[in-house]
Amino acid sequence: MRETALNKEAKLHRLHNQRRIAYSLIERARSLLTPGANFSQELHRLFRSQGKFGSKDRRLYRELIYTYLRYLPWLEDDYKDQSALLDKLIKLASPTSEIASLYPTLPDKQPYIGETEKRFKTLGRDDHELLELLPSWFPSHFKRPLHSPSLLPLVTRPPLWIRVQKDPDLSVLQSLRDAAGPESAEQIQPHPVVPNCIQAPPDFSLAEHPAYASGLIEIQDISSQILIQLLPERPSGAWLDACAGAGGKTLQLAQELQPSGRAYAFDTRPAALAELKERLRRAGLRNLTVLDQRPTNGQYDGVLVDAPCSGSGTWRRHPFLMRQTREQDVFGHADRQLNILKNYSALVAPGGLLVYCTCSLSRYENEGVAEKFLRKQKDFVHQALSERFGLRDMGQGITLYPEDFDGDGLYICAFRRK
Repeated sequence: MRETALNKEAKLHRLHNQRRIAYSLIERARSLLTPGANFSQELHRLFRSQGKFGSKDRRLYRELIYTYLRYLPWLEDDYKDQSALLDKLIKLASPTSEIASLYPTLPDKQPYIGETEKRFKTLGRDDHELLELLPSWFPSHFKRPLHSPSLLPLVTRPPLWIRVQKDPDLSVLQSLRDAAGPESAEQIQPHPVVPNCIQAPPDFSLAEHPAYASGLIEIQDISSQILIQLLPERPSGAWLDACAGAGGKTLQLAQELQPSGRAYAFDTRPAALAELKERLRRAGLRNLTVLDQRPTNGQYDGVLVDAPCSGSGTWRRHPFLMRQTREQDVFGHADRQLNILKNYSALVAPGGLLVYCTCSLSRYENEGVAEKFLRKQKDFVHQALSERFGLRDMGQGITLYPEDFDGDGLYICAFRRK
C-alpha cells in the first residue's frame, strides 16, 4: 500500500511538472506571433530544443498551445495565474489521451461533460460570444452572416481528412479502423457524398500506417478534395499547378488526368517541392512532373493557381494565423494574388481553363481579386463551376465555408480563355 501511494504521488508530481513545462512553452510561443513569422517552424525548433520530448509530449504541448491561441482573448485575464490558466486549458483542449492524462491535476478531477466542440462552456461562455475570439476586422471581410453555426467551426479543431488514392482490394477503410483501436474506430467513416474521402479523428496518426507509406492514401482536407471535382469538365491534356505547395491537389489532379493527360507542378518554396517529390514517390504516379524552375512560356490546357493568402480558411487548423494576421496583410495578399493570376494567365492556351483558389475567407482576396482580374484581362471570361455537393456558382465562384463540410475554408473561381 505504501508503494502504491508513493507511485501515485510520483505520477501526480510528473503531471504537475508537465503543466509547468506547458506554461513556459506558452510564454515562449507568444513571442512567435509576430506577423509574417513562420510559427510552425519556430515551434518545431522550440520543441527540438527541449531534447527530451517524444511524440506524445509534442502532441500534448501542441494541443495546449493551440487551444490557448484559439481562446486567447478569453484567457488574457488569467495569463499571469499559471494554475488557473492551465486548469482552463486542460478543460478546453480536445480530449485526446495525452490531455486526458492531465485530468487528475484539475481541482474537481473531472473534464467538461458535454459536446466536445462546446467545451468553451466551461468558461461560462455561450455560442454567440464566439465572435469575440476573432479579430475585430474579420466580420467585415466575411460574405456569409456570422452566426453561431458558422462561428463554431472557425474556432474548433477540424477532423483529419484522408483521400484514397488507390484501394486495389477495398481494404483501406478497415485497415484504418483496425489501426485506430476500438475507441476511435467508429469515428473513421467514408464521407456520404464526396467520393474517396474518409474522415478520421483529429489526433489519428498516419505516419506509420502501411497504407500511407505505400501511397494508397493521402492526407488532404475535404475542401481541397472537392475543388478538383468542381471543375467544369474533367481535366485533360496538359495542366500546370502553379503554386503546388506540398502537392495534395497536384496528386489528385494528376490522377484525374490519367490515362493520357499530364500534370506539371511548381512552387517557389524548395521545401514544399521536396515534400511533393516524396509524396509523388509514394503515389507512384507517372504522369506528374515537378518543375524546379518557374515556367515562363508554354501553353497549358489548364492552369491551377492556388495563390498564397492570409489563410483565414485554415485558422481552425492553424490558430496562430488568427493571431498573426492584420487587416493590411490581407490587402497586401490581394495585390500579390492579382499579379500572380495575371502572370500565369499568359500560359493558358486559347479555350483553356484558369482556376483561381485561396484558403482565405476574405472577400477582398477572393471575389475582389476575381473581379479585378476580369476587368483587366479582356481575353478571359468567367466559367461557371460544376453543380455538385449542393454547391452552385452564381457568377463569382464558390466559397466552401468550414461549416459546410467540416473542413477548411476555400474559395474557387474559374476563367475561360476566349
